[in-house]
Amino acid sequence: MKLIANVFFPITLALIFAACAPANASMPTLMPTAVPIEVPVIPPIPSSIIPLEERLLGTIDTTEHPLVTPTMFGNHPDEIVFAGGFIWTKTDNGHVIQVDPTTNTIVGAIKVDTATDPNHYCQGLGTDGEDIWACSASRGEDNRVIDVVRIDSESQSIVETFKVRKVFDQFKMPFLQNQIWVLTETGTKLIGIDVTTNQLGSAIDLGTRCFQLATMEETLLATCGLENLLLQIDPAKGEVTKRVTLQGPRNVAATENGVWVLQDSAVVRLDPESLTPVVTFTDLPGIGTRADVFVTEEAVWMRQESGFLYSIDPASNELIEQIKPDRSLTGGSILVTSDSIWTTANEDDLLLRLSLSN
Repeated sequence: MKLIANVFFPITLALIFAACAPANASMPTLMPTAVPIEVPVIPPIPSSIIPLEERLLGTIDTTEHPLVTPTMFGNHPDEIVFAGGFIWTKTDNGHVIQVDPTTNTIVGAIKVDTATDPNHYCQGLGTDGEDIWACSASRGEDNRVIDVVRIDSESQSIVETFKVRKVFDQFKMPFLQNQIWVLTETGTKLIGIDVTTNQLGSAIDLGTRCFQLATMEETLLATCGLENLLLQIDPAKGEVTKRVTLQGPRNVAATENGVWVLQDSAVVRLDPESLTPVVTFTDLPGIGTRADVFVTEEAVWMRQESGFLYSIDPASNELIEQIKPDRSLTGGSILVTSDSIWTTANEDDLLLRLSLSN
């Protein structure tokens, strides 16, 4: 009897209220229950596995050049950019290294850190297409801060220093709307540096701690792993326009056709308009914090500590290739140019150049 009463009592009340309502009153609209969307899951089985040696075009050992004297901890190259016809990589021991892609050799190195404590280092590199923008670990052991420096690529000299207190974890400092973008205040604030005037813009309050940035057309994307959030930010308005729940987001990259986010053991593709998941490539080993992603219109490249390098065809959502080394290599960053794949193996002190295809 209790079950029957629970079923019919709400209906009885509804009929009473309907009878008592004015004749011209409208009934409330019932909202449909949201139906969970099933996202296709792709297993970690590439169509082909290719030995690294078949694609290797060059190996640059960053410890073997007199311009970059390693510390007892090594050089540990990480982030990579292309500017002025050269490849540039930031090392944990405080240098920005210049590599000539015509010879695959180091031709320059700029010391950007001013800290004397070798344990005080930083991550972060960007370019506006001409100059290089790098993090700079500075000050003493009791007051560790991270500045941003602007490097003239032709003179290889620091031309400006910005006391922005950059967050340590941000690897890439993207360029958008004539500004280099930096996360500051433990990752809760976003600041643009105007490359024409060298002026700092007003800080954008993100409302949570974020650690990685990417551009998507005229907006910025920020991953905020502590709160399982992905943010979309309109820098022109100076505000966050979307907050999307996403488990453990780490590095992110985007084109107009898709947003690709690395998670602990997967990469998920999001629709660029709604930022809802489209497909997930799961059980990929060794992603975590030591992995990177780079996207073009033709391919998605994922650099991992285990498995080394995978590529996805965004047109078919297929895991098409794994480039596999014959020995274990530590994690690092990845950059794809018009003719090559450049990737670092951080703790191996290596910068590797690979061909885009067989």
